[in-house]
Amino acid sequence: MKTLARIAAVAGALLVLLAAGAADAARKSKDILQYIPADTPYVLAFTKPLPEDLLDKMEPAMDETLAAYRKMIEFMIADARKKMADEEDGAGKAEQFEGLMQEVLSLLSTQGLKDAGMGRDALFALYGDGLLPVMRFALSDGEKFQAAITRFEDRAGTKLQVGELDGVPYRYQDFDGKAKLIIATPKDDAIITLVPAAYDDERLARTLGIRKPRNSLYRSKTLKGIAREYDFTDHITSFVDVERVAQSFFGDPSGLNKELFEIAEYDSSKLDATCREEFSAIAAIAPRIVLGYTEVSDERLDALMVVELREDLAKGLATLPAVVPGLGADLGGLFTFGFSMDLLALRNFYESRLDAMEADPYECEALAELQAGTAKGREVLMQPVPPIVYSFRGFLANVTDIAGFDLATQKPPESIDGSLLIAMKNAQDLVNVAALMSPQVAALNLLPDGDARLIDLPELAELPGQLFAALSGDGLAVALGEGGAKQAEAMLEGDVDEPMPLMTFSMDAKRYYEFVGEAVMQADDSEEGEPMPQEMKAVIRDIMVSSGSVYDRMSTNLHLTERGIELGTSITLAD
Repeated sequence: MKTLARIAAVAGALLVLLAAGAADAARKSKDILQYIPADTPYVLAFTKPLPEDLLDKMEPAMDETLAAYRKMIEFMIADARKKMADEEDGAGKAEQFEGLMQEVLSLLSTQGLKDAGMGRDALFALYGDGLLPVMRFALSDGEKFQAAITRFEDRAGTKLQVGELDGVPYRYQDFDGKAKLIIATPKDDAIITLVPAAYDDERLARTLGIRKPRNSLYRSKTLKGIAREYDFTDHITSFVDVERVAQSFFGDPSGLNKELFEIAEYDSSKLDATCREEFSAIAAIAPRIVLGYTEVSDERLDALMVVELREDLAKGLATLPAVVPGLGADLGGLFTFGFSMDLLALRNFYESRLDAMEADPYECEALAELQAGTAKGREVLMQPVPPIVYSFRGFLANVTDIAGFDLATQKPPESIDGSLLIAMKNAQDLVNVAALMSPQVAALNLLPDGDARLIDLPELAELPGQLFAALSGDGLAVALGEGGAKQAEAMLEGDVDEPMPLMTFSMDAKRYYEFVGEAVMQADDSEEGEPMPQEMKAVIRDIMVSSGSVYDRMSTNLHLTERGIELGTSITLAD
């Protein structure tokens, strides 16, 4: 019975996350941020409503996706129920398990969430009270949420324990006298957290926000500073203070995490001063991670995540991206991917890091192996490298279409439309090397004039289409399929983004998800384990198709800048 009660409590906590899509316009960010301590080591908070027309567009697709997930879970429930029923005295447990999971399934729809008091008007925050996570969200109807918990308890055949603190009711499940999962429901809010059982009322009241922090994120300038620096909208507030997390392990053992460390039997006093200092220096390499939206509308969602780096490292890494024409642009194909790298700059950066570690070596015993790696690094740098390697700058591939293949029979595609650019200084050298090994390549007479030529080689006879190549002073492009000649020439003439990306990926999201869904339907069953029923494959396909139906295109670019590692994502939505 205790196991089922725990499943009910945890499942209820996880499903709450599905309701965190937006905030009630009548409520402000203060309603969430005033409960979060300014010194929290991490936070993810939805603090402003997404546009209603955006939610109206996304909700039908969400319902279709949740409906497909319900079917998949029903298959899993039926299988688990049968196995339970086959055990000795398992019939009752199987029946109870199915009843509990049916209650979970009832939440897997937007209407089901609304019926449980978790409408799309839910403000939401996940943050750290010390290291321990706290979820707080504004309910659309507190009484409906309470009723949903009661239904879970009834299905589980047991009740969560109840308590009250300063007039605020809460339910909890005790875990062997060490920790408690708590669900508190002050008015139309809900708080879910896991705390050490040793917390006294004063400490618990602070964790649950019953007693607000003297200095909250609402009053702090931290969030405004992040939003201003990275041009974030105020829909989402998110950061991880890496240094603060690290100091939780190296600092005062009587602090916020005292009871947690006692459960984990962790004693920070065992670290000597040298190790504390050196681990703190490692944490300062990437002191903070931030995340937020940069554009929100019913047409697109743009987001940015930045791993902030120590200034000298950020400047060093910023030299690594190289010129690859077209890299970073969405070329409009089925999917596009590529990367750039100045290999000589990489070598210089790596060598400078080895120099720094040798000039100021780690003395902490726990870091001895890391320090010993400098010798191996020197050995790597001593290896001879052909000069042509340092000419390489990166590549860009654009797959426009794939048709006529069958995974089940391993039938190759009947046609592929796509192109590939290899960017490098003195690209003619690459062709010259190939020509030395193949008279046929030499006969092609590829010149760095940017004009495409048909590559008619016996080794390529089985390709599904004609192959064209074009050469410039700084790149070799090949293209296969319809319009291949123009595509090869166009790849050489792509614009160069500034700042130059390190990596890029973009795709036609709807077509890609459909492509994956059909691949699942055609895939052979694994020789290990039971074969997947065709009905289950169809459900997975439906999940893919419905998930992709709301999107038009997705693109991601990774940049190395003097601020750090920046990962930007852009999603355009279907009409």
